[in-house]
Amino acid sequence: LCRDVRQRIQQRIAQVFGLSSSAMYLTKPTFFSRMNSTAAKTTHDEYWHPHVDKVTYGSFDYTSLLYLSDYSKDFGGGRFVFMDADSNRTVEPRAGRVSFFTSGSENLHRVEKVQWGTRFAITISFTCDPQHAIGDPLLA
Repeated sequence: LCRDVRQRIQQRIAQVFGLSSSAMYLTKPTFFSRMNSTAAKTTHDEYWHPHVDKVTYGSFDYTSLLYLSDYSKDFGGGRFVFMDADSNRTVEPRAGRVSFFTSGSENLHRVEKVQWGTRFAITISFTCDPQHAIGDPLLA
């Protein structure tokens, strides 16, 4: 299932950005996130600060998020915010919704602090550099 989801997202990103999906590789970290209103333990847990994925993770060229819970039903806050000079653009997570974007400075973003409930998502990231490629995760 993970491989099939990754392939579908990879093909759609390639289509939208005019790439060959064979020139894109899964990269790390690809991760499951569980966000709630508890205090951050490390600076990486402080997802509400503006950041650029390429700066934060290095290998990312394209970032995708697969949401597994619904904004305002399962949690409050936690919306994804693209920070633009003119105005911000906000994505409200919905289970099954996928958002994706280039990982460079053109997509400065943050996530609002989760006020209540739990926000679940999977981050699946891609690189165009085969040296940063990883295999599909294995579930034990």
